Amino acid sequence: MNISKARLLLYLLLPFICFLPTVTANASKATFHPTKAHCILQKEIEHIDVNPDGTYTDTDEIFISILDEKGKRQQQVLSFFLNKNYSTFEMELLEIIRPDGTKINIDWKANSRETNPAQTTRMNIYDPNQKVIKIFIPGLRVDDVIHYRIKTVAFKPMIEEQFFGNAVLQHSFPLKTAHLTIDMPENLPLYHLIKDRPAGSDVMFSKYRKGGKNSYQWKIQDIKEMVPEPNMPELSRVATRLLFSTMKSWREVSRWYYNLAEPKLKPTPEIIAKVKELMQGKKDQEEIIKAIFFFVSRKIRYMGLIEEAKRPGFEPHDVGLTFSRKYGVCRDKAALLVSMLRVAGFRACPVIIKAGGKLDPEIPVPYFNHAIAAIMDEKGQPKIYMDPTSETSTQFLPDYEQDSSCLPATKEGSELLLTPVNPPDRNYFVMLIKDELDTNSTLRGSISVQTGNFIDTAFRSILMSRSREHQKRFLERFILKRRPGLEVTNLSWSDPGDMSRPFHFSCSFSMKNPQKDAMLFPPSLAQDLGLLDNWIIQRASMTKRRYPLKLGYAIKTVIKEETTIHSEKKSLLIPETRDFSNKYFDFHTHITASGKSLKIERQFVNKALEVPPDDYHLLLELQGELLQESFQPIFLKRSGGEK
Repeated sequence: MNISKARLLLYLLLPFICFLPTVTANASKATFHPTKAHCILQKEIEHIDVNPDGTYTDTDEIFISILDEKGKRQQQVLSFFLNKNYSTFEMELLEIIRPDGTKINIDWKANSRETNPAQTTRMNIYDPNQKVIKIFIPGLRVDDVIHYRIKTVAFKPMIEEQFFGNAVLQHSFPLKTAHLTIDMPENLPLYHLIKDRPAGSDVMFSKYRKGGKNSYQWKIQDIKEMVPEPNMPELSRVATRLLFSTMKSWREVSRWYYNLAEPKLKPTPEIIAKVKELMQGKKDQEEIIKAIFFFVSRKIRYMGLIEEAKRPGFEPHDVGLTFSRKYGVCRDKAALLVSMLRVAGFRACPVIIKAGGKLDPEIPVPYFNHAIAAIMDEKGQPKIYMDPTSETSTQFLPDYEQDSSCLPATKEGSELLLTPVNPPDRNYFVMLIKDELDTNSTLRGSISVQTGNFIDTAFRSILMSRSREHQKRFLERFILKRRPGLEVTNLSWSDPGDMSRPFHFSCSFSMKNPQKDAMLFPPSLAQDLGLLDNWIIQRASMTKRRYPLKLGYAIKTVIKEETTIHSEKKSLLIPETRDFSNKYFDFHTHITASGKSLKIERQFVNKALEVPPDDYHLLLELQGELLQESFQPIFLKRSGGEK
């Protein structure tokens, strides 16, 4: 269905993607709609006629029923993505059908607007041929049916003589009936698979000869709507979906991108001279790799114009052009990095990746959205993945690209892989607190914070675009939120633009103990831990889930506090704590007291990037444990046992 097709393509429209021939089928009828549905796709008839060279014509006819005001608002503006480098778009029919059968024709051209996708503009990329066509439907009412038929002609395949797609069959509105037909020439076999079909649905498949072609037909009925959940994986991974491709293996895609990118990687004399300059004085291979990587990531700006002739949106520019311009999009920067690494003697290749997501390995549907680079080992497998697009990262591969489907572009061809996941102790946040409670019931001391890898990058990303005064305000707020009444002085922090050392900051603080000398609320026992902990923990916002919960990052936070008690109280009453550990999280608090000395150590480790629905309760239990512990004070006792 092309409403869904447009939305899916816009989702995939990242710095790397141009056009992917997604075919989506959704249909429904009011006889079975649940109360949460705002519209129903009653019927869809879609026919794709594929040519021997991979080009095709797609005709799609849609009937959507509007059930309430929200459904009207959702469907009153139809959006379609078009890349003029690859296809044409025509609305052959657009009309409203009233409940009494009256048909009202809509002049779609008079009510349409063609714009550039906002996402590419935000990414500092301009392609005059990437368009979003928005069509307004005037006079739409509740209980109306929107009926339209569109025709898309793909005159240029993304991969020569190949055809593929991912038909998402389940969305936030129900599907009643859909018919999808794909007519394939004899020379192009079609590999296909339906995944994650819900109970109660009906999918029938048939194949037969028709007019000298092989006709593949699917009839889909009664697919219930999907209720979206916060922080769930992308729709194309968990919804009912039909995968189809003329390619039998991912190796074919790998070889295709190798042949597309390899001619662009020849270094110019200027590039060779720059590599030699960067290598001077370096002691080992690691220093050389870092010097080349940080040159491309920080000295070559991320921006670009889509002006490639062969495969716009996928084909990198010649590395010499990117080097001389000092800017390029992801595929340009990745290609330049590969070329410079090769000059330095490393085996390197471009890698296409679905950043932040996974592709189905069974059928090659190459919906990649980004390009990076890799250094290969002697067996031809990636040993170091590198993304030079981030100017603030101290990592070769940022954490949001871990556990993502990727495909190295090699001459022999590669299978679909997953980028590795860093162990949590590499993404660390360490807070050290040293303080004392004086005889006036005021807690005074110092706080110092050290960061590593992605948490280091997160702080830099927040601070680098701000003025010095705004940096100070952010760090002050970060400390002050730990306890009401806390005051910060002598705040200092490292330059977020200095990549030679981890980002760190420190301050002095004081806090009047609200309970005088009866109870103590140490800053280390606050509910807030490090930078990303609460952001991860608070993703558990539902009582139960149907889909996996994406946490995004594996991190480790350590908070240590040493307190000296200058008080007439002789002993401390320590609250009970317990260790919390499972395959996803570790959390513990250790509190010890000796005389007038108090030591607290807390540690939180998030070991997984994703939690399946059956284990979601473990995160809810962690939430409760952390909340309960943050409200437990340290009691100060008199020598006779009286509080």
